[in-house]
Amino acid sequence: MIKEIDQFMDYLECEKGAANKTRQAYNRDLIQFYKFLMKDYCKDKENNYYDIDVVIRDDDVLVNSIGQDEISGFVEFCYDMGLKKTSISRKIACIKSFFKFLYNNELINLNPAIRINFPKGIKKIPRFLYHDKISELLSFDLTNFLDFRDRALLELFYSSGARVSEIASANIKNLNLSDGTLKVFGKGSVDRVVFLTDDTSIWMERYLKRREVEFGEFTEPLFVNSAGKRITVRGIFYIVDKRAKSAGMMERVSPHMLRHSFATELMNQGADIRAIQEMLGHKSISATQVYTHTTKERLKSVYEKYHPHAEDELKEME
Repeated sequence: MIKEIDQFMDYLECEKGAANKTRQAYNRDLIQFYKFLMKDYCKDKENNYYDIDVVIRDDDVLVNSIGQDEISGFVEFCYDMGLKKTSISRKIACIKSFFKFLYNNELINLNPAIRINFPKGIKKIPRFLYHDKISELLSFDLTNFLDFRDRALLELFYSSGARVSEIASANIKNLNLSDGTLKVFGKGSVDRVVFLTDDTSIWMERYLKRREVEFGEFTEPLFVNSAGKRITVRGIFYIVDKRAKSAGMMERVSPHMLRHSFATELMNQGADIRAIQEMLGHKSISATQVYTHTTKERLKSVYEKYHPHAEDELKEME
């Protein structure tokens, strides 16, 4: 299991571009889970107190021997330790991601974490940027090719709501500036069309003109690095983070946050949730329903528009 944890940490860093603090937290959670499986936990408990039946070989746990009962036992252990629901939820999210990674990479035959549920009352609300913060993120000087590329890249994220992997793998031939669309390939190699605003199309055109001057004849990738090669997922994370820091933003901004901002803005403007589901490429509507969180301003506007006494009540409060 130790080797698999190391592989998962490399995946988080190199492919997901996870922040250092996130990787450290996940590593601590998995090591705690490992020690639990090795029965190196509270000394006041009997060794058979929790339902643990795994194969231990060479002082390590074989990941294929870990089942749903062991994960459920660890969750029970966390409750017994008096951990907060938010901490337990993070540990469950970590374990779910870990076993999903193992299963997707054929390191285990079955995913034992798939039916593990989060504590009731805990909902993960995606972090997003309000429109004014997006404007701050985009307000940087354009002096060279990389500046134009980064502006086009950020515009595309907020315009389309595409995943970072979809933009990294996008090709020029799939871009249609005349009708403002880009064909991307999502999870499971399922393709879909995302949309560009008029402003985004203009910035894409400016970027491509600068790129032609910089590198001459176009190659296949839509976005390239300073050497003219296809940009990586990790490279995109770096660009977004760098531009956010340059804009003076204290919180860490990621491509995922821009995707969340896209969906949140559509939701706040009254877009149909089924349409948002299709634009995000979600297979299940439940994945999109997380965006039903909204701002107080929109709630107030809805109240004022539809409540028959709202206008009179507001006048009396003035």
